[in-house]
Amino acid sequence: MNNFELPFDLQLCDQMDQHALLCCQKYNFGNEGDWFGTFRDGLYGFYSRINGVRKHFYQVHAWIPTLCTPSNTEYHLSAILFNMDSAIECFTFALNALGNSVCVKGFRDITDSKSLRTISPTDVLGAPDRNKPLEPMSGFTKYFPCVQKLWTGNRDLLNIIFENHDTSKHRGTVYSSGQYRNDPPAGFFQALGITDKSNFILYTPMAEIFLSANPKTPSRDRQPIPVEDHILLEEIAFRFCYFINKTVVLATNDALANIKPPVKKLNETSDQCADNNPKQA
Repeated sequence: MNNFELPFDLQLCDQMDQHALLCCQKYNFGNEGDWFGTFRDGLYGFYSRINGVRKHFYQVHAWIPTLCTPSNTEYHLSAILFNMDSAIECFTFALNALGNSVCVKGFRDITDSKSLRTISPTDVLGAPDRNKPLEPMSGFTKYFPCVQKLWTGNRDLLNIIFENHDTSKHRGTVYSSGQYRNDPPAGFFQALGITDKSNFILYTPMAEIFLSANPKTPSRDRQPIPVEDHILLEEIAFRFCYFINKTVVLATNDALANIKPPVKKLNETSDQCADNNPKQA
């Protein structure tokens, strides 16, 4: 694998944003509780996190004149995992706010600080593996059914991201091993003034990074994993990219299909959100 540019495509988010802007107009659902501002907070946070995934994924694999020590790899890996996890959280936050435009009871109430703190991807996914299974929020089932189906079908991907991020955030390092690249650009090391081949490895970026399938297992209980069974960050990253691109498409389609404002076109002379209109039943 030589292409380390993740092809994220978030263009349809603009269409969802414009739909939300239309919905918050005083002649439509209004903006009670400033759900529109909360929606944009989540959406812009999502943009930022996706940019973080893209940037750190490229940098840990790129031939750039910087040290490529294990600590440097760990730095990029933990940043990638944080931004993946947070991107999913931010998108959930944005959709929850958009759902508040039409059905507060089906979503977390964005005007209540305690409720805001409980927003998480489990609102979309549910948590069937708990001792007491947690059902998804009814609003996501009703207004974002295609997103919910996609996320449920990718629960294994999300669990790998969540568990590895939890480990890197709360416990310690998650980088253990991998493969270095062997295709340096012509004259790369010479341009850095490095002539001793034994030092080449210090500036050689990663080709593959291994993730743990069970990162929360106590250290003494971990068993060696055959190379063919390792989870590759690169496979997870490109799968995550596809997952995000599909999520954006389905979320936009769900919003357009299921959140229908009475007035279908934005009145450009009065495109101000209001907070005094009743919500859709």
